Amino acid sequence: MGILSVDLLITLQILPVFFSNCLFLALYDSVILLKHVVLLLSRSKSTRGQWRRMLTSEGMRCIWKSFLLDAYKQVSGAPGASPQGCRGREAEMLEETRSFSKLVEEFSSVADFLLVYIDEAHPSDGWAVPGDSSLFFEVKKHRNQEDRCAAAQQLLERFSLPPQCRVVADRMDNNANVAYGVAFERVCIVQRQKIAYLGGKGPFFYNLQEVRHWLEKNFSKR
Repeated sequence: MGILSVDLLITLQILPVFFSNCLFLALYDSVILLKHVVLLLSRSKSTRGQWRRMLTSEGMRCIWKSFLLDAYKQVSGAPGASPQGCRGREAEMLEETRSFSKLVEEFSSVADFLLVYIDEAHPSDGWAVPGDSSLFFEVKKHRNQEDRCAAAQQLLERFSLPPQCRVVADRMDNNANVAYGVAFERVCIVQRQKIAYLGGKGPFFYNLQEVRHWLEKNFSKR
């Protein structure tokens, strides 16, 4: 099968799930807009601040790119990605802090944990997350390696992990992101230089409980 045929096949496979994601964001925007209008009519102070949509041209490009990364990822072996270390305390990914930290503490005797901070999914000057900006990190698009490490440092200053987990930043060529099809988040277990487990693509299919089950099945808890 030629390269063009492969690309066409991948595109056809991506289109349905891409449109379903766009539909979800459209519904999300509709609900938030309705809530915003209701609060506005009631003259609530909660309406202060600019309302931002999730379904934007920038967002659609990011979603499409994430599915392309997933489609072209390497899964037969552990790709030779070379992320760069960042100075600072160990840290974790936002909403999964506690469960991930517990996972590290329970299985660090049988597994080495590494957290790679990749290209920012929701930069403030790009596909920004709607809502109160004070509740989110104000991270701009990474222009160079220093920007990426500085953004990782922002996470390190707010979230902490057990010392058994190392934290590094992906290089500006996004080699780790491309090799493992990460965008936007993903768990990968490498065993004997082979990918033994590849979790679903985040945020919808990012499942730490599934990772726990795999570890419990393959390694007795100590």
